[in-house]
Amino acid sequence: MDSDLPGYETRAVTPVRVVVVASNGVARTGLRAMLAEVEDYGIEVVGEVAALAEPEGELAFAEVDVVVAADEELLEDAAHALDGEGALVLVSGDAGVVARVRELPSRGWGVVPEDASAEEFGAAVLAAANGLAAMPVSLAAGVTVDPPVAPAAVEEPIEPLTPREGEVLGLLALGMSNKMISRELHISEHTVKFHISSLYAKLGVGNRAGAVSVGARRGLISL
Repeated sequence: MDSDLPGYETRAVTPVRVVVVASNGVARTGLRAMLAEVEDYGIEVVGEVAALAEPEGELAFAEVDVVVAADEELLEDAAHALDGEGALVLVSGDAGVVARVRELPSRGWGVVPEDASAEEFGAAVLAAANGLAAMPVSLAAGVTVDPPVAPAAVEEPIEPLTPREGEVLGLLALGMSNKMISRELHISEHTVKFHISSLYAKLGVGNRAGAVSVGARRGLISL
């Protein structure tokens, strides 16, 4: 991937390794097919299992970044397997399951409805892999957030992003590289770098993860 700012070392993109878990073989095939549609996000399905409690499930999980599960019944097994290190994305349209997923000892998590698009599914996987939480607005409406122990500091207002910068930020949240953003917006990679540098300055961050985090916190994008 091209570096976004001068002085940053160019390095290869490490794929996000995913294992698909579902008791139903048809469901596993469907999940793999959806993730294959967004393989340019840098997502690689490295295996599929029927249950995490089985020996092959534990082996597969040890080699992946994100577990994608289609059965809510798997949550108990996932709690044992995640152990604070891995990330989980659950396919469910039940708002009540969000609270259960939040309690799991995971690095990041996501809940996506069964009718989610491949792009939404892929974005949730990338968010979870990067230690973020992702869920649709329809499920977030009924979720309560525990108040902080101390009053949060008031963030300084930022200079508004231009429409194009907002588009670039949204594509960064999907895990797109500069080249992919260039193709999506029909602009040169040089122009993409210009917009990224500008929105970094406005958000007060120095990398993509920071831009996505601040953008989501300030309501500029939704994960």
